[in-house]
Amino acid sequence: MQQFLKSTFVALQNIKANPLHTFLSTLGIIIGVASLVAILTLGDGLEETGRRQIAQTTSLQSFKISSKKSKIVNDVRVTIDDAPKLTLTNAREIQNKLAQKAVIEFVDSRSIEGAFQDSVMAFYLQGSMERGLAFLPDSIKIGRFLTAEEVNESAKKVVLSFGLAKSWEENPDMLIGNFVTINNQNFEVVGVLAETTQNTPRALIPISVFEDEFDSYPSIIMKANNIEEIPAIKEEMEAWADSNFEQGREGFSFQSNEFRVEQFSQGILLFKMVMGAITGISVLVGGIGVMNVLLISVTERTKEIGIRKATGAKKKDIVFQFLAESVTISLVGCLCGWLLGVVSVSIFIPIVNHFADFDFEVAVKTGTVILTVVVGLFVGVIFGTYPAWRAAQLTPVDAIRHE
Repeated sequence: MQQFLKSTFVALQNIKANPLHTFLSTLGIIIGVASLVAILTLGDGLEETGRRQIAQTTSLQSFKISSKKSKIVNDVRVTIDDAPKLTLTNAREIQNKLAQKAVIEFVDSRSIEGAFQDSVMAFYLQGSMERGLAFLPDSIKIGRFLTAEEVNESAKKVVLSFGLAKSWEENPDMLIGNFVTINNQNFEVVGVLAETTQNTPRALIPISVFEDEFDSYPSIIMKANNIEEIPAIKEEMEAWADSNFEQGREGFSFQSNEFRVEQFSQGILLFKMVMGAITGISVLVGGIGVMNVLLISVTERTKEIGIRKATGAKKKDIVFQFLAESVTISLVGCLCGWLLGVVSVSIFIPIVNHFADFDFEVAVKTGTVILTVVVGLFVGVIFGTYPAWRAAQLTPVDAIRHE
């Protein structure tokens, strides 16, 4: 360690003695690393922005378990007669099992006609549990949502979308407490959803009633507290299916929106790899500049090398000294390049956001810093090996006589 620190000190002294020469020689590595850092930070920032955009269009925390009702045989879709069927009891069991990890919904839907007084309307009827609002871009405007007791007791209650309620009654408040007819059954209106940009008419009833009224295969949907918990939840649910159904996990499909992020991340990774390879050419040019600095240093310090060898220094000592100097020069160049890259991107991004009206941020991750250090070590060792070897091959007599 003492020898390494001493060699590093000597390298810094050489840089200080010839700052302009060293700067010009390492300009390639500075520009190369700056370009590489800019590409990585832009890529990381683009990935973070993309994640936010995806999260706004779909719930990345959602996970769905549904029965496989068909299969492909000889390129033909065939109905599975003994397809496993999820029940409200199963949903409650999973709800208790994952109470600390996710919110559970047990849901199915179909199109149907319903009536209020003499007005008949077509709409989408959805069976839901008491936490159904957590999975909808809606909120209650009038009345309330379904309760757990109503779901468990198969109560004939219904919540209407604002558009459907408005179609039946000019003043939706008047519907609360009245009854609408759905599938020849009377349902009491207990709530009306807030108005949204989505105009599709909908009605929500307890999933237990939906199961009784229709031959349905409801799905269990869960929204995890954190997206990182989705893989663990998937494994837990597959094990649960294996222990509760004869068909096991093969009887169900397990779906999540993780693939959207994975596909996007793979695209960003490809972008960073391709652009990183291109900017890597500048790093290689910078490495040649480092080699040039060291070769000149070997020539200028030939007599010093001869004296050191004459006083007992071994070849490995000379090699280690010049390699340490090479790594030091490379790391200094990489540090300057990293600072230049971060500053350049920080100036560039606000300009882009101003003209493009886009919310894009710089993301400087730990991996970028680590990669910068690795690049410095790699360039220092690779391009410092030959000058170090050449210095070690000098004989003490020839080196001391060198003018």
